Amino acid sequence: MKIFYDSRCPLCVAEMTNLKSHDTLNQIILVDLHSDNFALENPDIDREKALKILHLQDSQGVVLLGLDATYQAWKTVGKHRWLKLLRVMPIRWFADKGYLLFARNRMAVSKLFMRKQCTSQRCNTNE
Repeated sequence: MKIFYDSRCPLCVAEMTNLKSHDTLNQIILVDLHSDNFALENPDIDREKALKILHLQDSQGVVLLGLDATYQAWKTVGKHRWLKLLRVMPIRWFADKGYLLFARNRMAVSKLFMRKQCTSQRCNTNE
């Protein structure tokens, strides 16, 4: 499966780094939405939409969005099983609204909660 993430968002990079640290079977491919060849290599994914809401594409080409993508990714690596609660109604409705609010404001949230900020166009775990 592929997860399309914003490499300019410190919080996003930290989450993807954490996720990959648990991916012992190497089942997840992280795809930087800002990579030079993004459009050529991922013609089925709209970069602008993916910058607004997390996208995950499974091996059959099915795309999951937002918390559905987050839940599936963590389920794949066998962690954060509690996320399943966020996919049950009526919690799902509130969780999805909260996620969209967070996603719109992720850069401001990053500035508030991340000690390290990006010093270049792309963040990485060394910055």
